[in-house]
Amino acid sequence: MAARKDYYETLGVSEKATADEIKAAYRKLARTHHPDRNAGDRGAEERFKRVQEAYETLGDEAKRRAYDRSRRPGFGGEPFETSAGGRYYRAPDGTFVRYGQAPEADDDSILGGLGDLFGRMFGGADEPPRGPRAVSPEIDVRLSFDEMLEGGEAEVNLPDGRRVRVPFPRGVKEGYRVRVRSRSQGGSAALYVRFHVTPHPEFERDGTNLRTSVRVNALEAILGTSRSVTTPYGKTLRLSIPRGAQPGEILRLKGQGLLTDEGTGDLMVTILVTVPRDLSPEAETALREAATRAGLL
Repeated sequence: MAARKDYYETLGVSEKATADEIKAAYRKLARTHHPDRNAGDRGAEERFKRVQEAYETLGDEAKRRAYDRSRRPGFGGEPFETSAGGRYYRAPDGTFVRYGQAPEADDDSILGGLGDLFGRMFGGADEPPRGPRAVSPEIDVRLSFDEMLEGGEAEVNLPDGRRVRVPFPRGVKEGYRVRVRSRSQGGSAALYVRFHVTPHPEFERDGTNLRTSVRVNALEAILGTSRSVTTPYGKTLRLSIPRGAQPGEILRLKGQGLLTDEGTGDLMVTILVTVPRDLSPEAETALREAATRAGLL
């Protein structure tokens, strides 16, 4: 059996890392290994995929809890597969949980209460699920960030051997589900196709808004400046940064966020101020003199 992947090691963070530390580590590694920056380097592409996989688990609070529980000694070992096609592990409360999901399933999930379900079907929660009636299968589909932006159709292989095209809207949300029918020996059975979106190293989704950041130095923040910002749709905009911009200040570009069937969001740009560490003696003297004359020192 293959060794369990250590997502913390992949991102280079400790098991006690905060959500912000995990996000920062992911963004740094994603930029370093992104295929666009390493054309022709298959190794970089594989590292990029591993970094994405790690962040998709550790960057989600519920999935991280499930992952952490699965790493505990005596938790129940590696995940196991059922004849229905799912992969599960046993949670501490005795219920069976789909691998990669948190034990606390939401009300919309078809996987909630698996422990009770299996107990009723097979005579006790100590028996692992087996047989196609254990749970309605769920098929996971991974979309790139660009595919999420555009919307379209995904080709999916059903358990009955058919290959179908499942539509998803532009700006599709993480975890969006589509119910389809699959043929079985007893007739037909419901299954769900769940869509997951690969995180982008530069943009973060917030509803229909998108969040990104730009860096300026201290003098640019004091005096004002401008920056070019390219949206995920390829449109380049000029962002005016006002005089006296504060670290962490957010500027809004109206109508430049996600395009969805429900409407269009905004692009929220956070100002990050960089303070130089290696000023020459001449530059430091000139700055001190100017600041003194301006009454700032």
